[in-house]
Amino acid sequence: MSRIFYILYLLFPVICYSQNGQYNSKVAFAVETYAFLKGQNAALAKVAAQFPHLKPNVAAAEKSLKIVFGRAEKNIQQFLKEELNTVQLHSLQNQIDSLLNQQLVHPIEEEKHAHDFLLKLKERSTNLNNEMLSKGILSFKYHDAPHQEIADGHVDFFSTENHPKAEKISLKIPIPKSWLAQEAQMPETIQQFTSYHGNGNEKILIVVYDLPEELHGITLTEKSVAALLPPQTKLLRTEPLAIDNLPAFMIEVEESIKHQNDSMKVRMLQFMFLQNQKLYCLQGSIGPVKADEDMGLEIKKYEPLFRLIASKAELDN
Repeated sequence: MSRIFYILYLLFPVICYSQNGQYNSKVAFAVETYAFLKGQNAALAKVAAQFPHLKPNVAAAEKSLKIVFGRAEKNIQQFLKEELNTVQLHSLQNQIDSLLNQQLVHPIEEEKHAHDFLLKLKERSTNLNNEMLSKGILSFKYHDAPHQEIADGHVDFFSTENHPKAEKISLKIPIPKSWLAQEAQMPETIQQFTSYHGNGNEKILIVVYDLPEELHGITLTEKSVAALLPPQTKLLRTEPLAIDNLPAFMIEVEESIKHQNDSMKVRMLQFMFLQNQKLYCLQGSIGPVKADEDMGLEIKKYEPLFRLIASKAELDN
């Protein structure tokens, strides 16, 4: 591997490692991805400066990369502006620039390495093989509109088939490719998925409850669902709908919790339906956040994604 490739594959973990004590995991994840994109841009500029006759090739590479990575880079920049103060942001930019200047100070050894690099970028514009980088780029590409990740085809399908916690349950749902599948602690939760490759504050849960005998034959209505909620949960909104042609019910709730002795809350959209004396719940949640924080904009941002997942759920009837 030529030096120019080596730099790009090492720069982003170096940046992340040096900043781990300062940032939360989501910000560190953004920094990793941003450092890689900055390194890629700097390496292209290096090729153009050292081999002027390759400038048309560099311009073509920049154009194709902008189509794939441009939105992600723009969203990361905006995200970091919101999350970091001016001093932190300036320090981060200086650190990335300093590392790039150090690593790119030496000339590219052979023109062949420059050609190889441009070829590699052409391949990368159609298929990013590094999992961590691809998850970061997808996460921030759709940071402003999470549902578009599925709509654009960046989707995995989770099936309960052969799942150890899903005996006699057959359910299939789409999940954005950048979300991380994780084991859940609650026995009723078959699987959970966390945004930003496990670094985000948003989750999708598949929960299935065996109904006690006294609830056999229950119909999902605003009254019956409200009676199932724990006292610390506030019912905000309800809506009848259908999931895989079965009668279903959507509720928006806000749950108050204690987190490290602080008063916090979680906002959830829960899509419920009944089958074979089981209550199925596809839950999209945001939080926990501070109890006085307004979650209206965040739930509005993620509601299209949560609804899309519920609308495409498939159940073996």
